[in-house]
Amino acid sequence: MTKITFYKGLRVIGGTVVAVETDRAVCLFDFGFTVADRADESIRLRPGHIPQDYVRAGMLPAVDGIYEEGAAADLNLVSYHDAAKPHFFLLSHMHIDHMGGLDMLDPDVPVYMTEESRTLYHRLAVQQELTYREHPNCIGIPGGESFTVEDITVRVQPIDHDCIGACGFWIQTPDGSICYTGDYRFHGYHPDRTTAFAQACRGADLLITEGVTVSSEDVDMLSLTAPEPDIRTEYTLLDETAAICAEAGGLVVINPYNRNVERVHNLVVRLAKQNRRLVLDAVQADYLAAFYPLDPLYVYAETVHGHPVPQGAVLISRQDLLRSPASYLLQLDYKDFYELFDLQPVITNYLHMDGSPLGSYDPSYRKMRLQLDALGIPFRNLGLGGHARPYYLKLMVDTIAPQVLVPLHSQRPEQVNSRNIQQRILPREGQTILLNQGGIQA
Repeated sequence: MTKITFYKGLRVIGGTVVAVETDRAVCLFDFGFTVADRADESIRLRPGHIPQDYVRAGMLPAVDGIYEEGAAADLNLVSYHDAAKPHFFLLSHMHIDHMGGLDMLDPDVPVYMTEESRTLYHRLAVQQELTYREHPNCIGIPGGESFTVEDITVRVQPIDHDCIGACGFWIQTPDGSICYTGDYRFHGYHPDRTTAFAQACRGADLLITEGVTVSSEDVDMLSLTAPEPDIRTEYTLLDETAAICAEAGGLVVINPYNRNVERVHNLVVRLAKQNRRLVLDAVQADYLAAFYPLDPLYVYAETVHGHPVPQGAVLISRQDLLRSPASYLLQLDYKDFYELFDLQPVITNYLHMDGSPLGSYDPSYRKMRLQLDALGIPFRNLGLGGHARPYYLKLMVDTIAPQVLVPLHSQRPEQVNSRNIQQRILPREGQTILLNQGGIQA
């Protein structure tokens, strides 16, 4: 029998950790931070104690077979090299709530992801965006291809999300099939990928799906028969931004999430048609160059701060922006927010596009709004989010039509439902269910 254990990420948004164990191997996915609001950047990380401190804080699970010997001993766990079976990880995408704990694993643990995710992860390390260290054993798998570890075969299936390289997984064991969606949406640049994912996973014995968008409101998913009208998409965001820039007589500032590299690329292309150059901070420019090396690169000089600048990039100074504000669109991360003090006379719009701070639950979000008001800078929220709306969550489950559905990665997973399933399980943290000859025993 195959054992499936749900460690974390069940009734919260983030931190999904699930283990699939057969007679010969253990496959785990994902490995991000749970209850990340407990983390406090004011607290100094303790060298030699970082993984175990994150486990003790409740942000990572206490699991045998994945940590280094010292950390495992401190936590009374079996270390990776002492485990009776080989352990390996799957990572669906490079958002911190899905990959933040990757730094904490034993360096020899194999971690499989898409090739694009591996590229982005390395750039995160180069730009010192990781908590601890770069994991050295990351293995990139082309989309649609499979690999096998002992008696577990995994197919890496691309899916659309607001992070480049996102995917889900089809996991085949001797006892049946498991589909894990990761995070997904239908309103991005590639809804066809999400549709293809659903088709490729039809008839899975067990479907494990995210349910972020049914976390805060009452949703009767079974009654949904059509998508919400006039849903905004990545393409309408491009249109909205272009229209604002066409009307603006000065500098437009945007704050997108910097791991949504494809959005930045498309803004470069779209705004060039209006003779506006998109000027990027040094980190965003590095990410863009890694995936779109032919894009023209303009880097805001005030954001370099020792970061490597991509070869061929043109540095744009503060004085350049002040002299010709209507010629530029400036991407500015929140950490460089005080640049607005000097640029304020020429700024006509501040467009928040899913960047940090992500939302009103973050205390910094209110501070951002207050400071913009004080500066007299018009604010507009153009965020889209990266998660499927409720109708599309239902469409995914309806299409796959698994025998058993497990919704998680949601504050109210019980709202994810379908008439095309035989059983739904809402597991407790630490609960194990069994897969045997295609059937599930809870």
